[in-house]
Amino acid sequence: MPYRANMWALRALGVRRIFAPCAVGSLTPQLGPGTVVVPDQLVDRTRGRADTYFDSGGIHVEFADPYCPTLRSAVTGLPGVVDGATMVVIQGPRFSTRAESQWFAAAGFQLVNMTGYPEAVLARELEMCYAAIALVTDLDAGVAVGDGVKAVDVYAEFQRHIEPFKKLVQEAIGELAGERSCTHCLTHQGIELPFELP
Repeated sequence: MPYRANMWALRALGVRRIFAPCAVGSLTPQLGPGTVVVPDQLVDRTRGRADTYFDSGGIHVEFADPYCPTLRSAVTGLPGVVDGATMVVIQGPRFSTRAESQWFAAAGFQLVNMTGYPEAVLARELEMCYAAIALVTDLDAGVAVGDGVKAVDVYAEFQRHIEPFKKLVQEAIGELAGERSCTHCLTHQGIELPFELP
């Protein structure tokens, strides 16, 4: 996946705010299939993904809170949305083993995903507001009983909830002000960058 090229292209097109709808597995039975969650933290367990535009030059972005609070609040104010969870992003494309899933849960993570990193940090480097909106499609292997996670079941669950999920994303967009007022994601103030942002 060309994450850097995709995010750069969005910025070049004038995009400054991104809602990132995604499918996730749940690491806790309290967040069952069909639940919509707005994560507030992420953990990167991927390997080898190009995750910076600053390969040299000592540019370090603030990332303690990886998601834009303004975008998050536009979604968390909607009915039925769960506010806050830690999403661990795995390499994929395979699903987790039961041991991995139980390890993630024991570490305090609630969601597992394959695409949420490095999008979030690349957006921050490009000074774009970014927030994930996660639709739970399955209980992960360490939580589920039976055979564990199967792709066919994940796709079916996603299809079952896709229309209300799309409506929720549209409602969240409607909650945003016309102009961006958030400064949380403007991380390069007073820093000389090695190149100009598009």
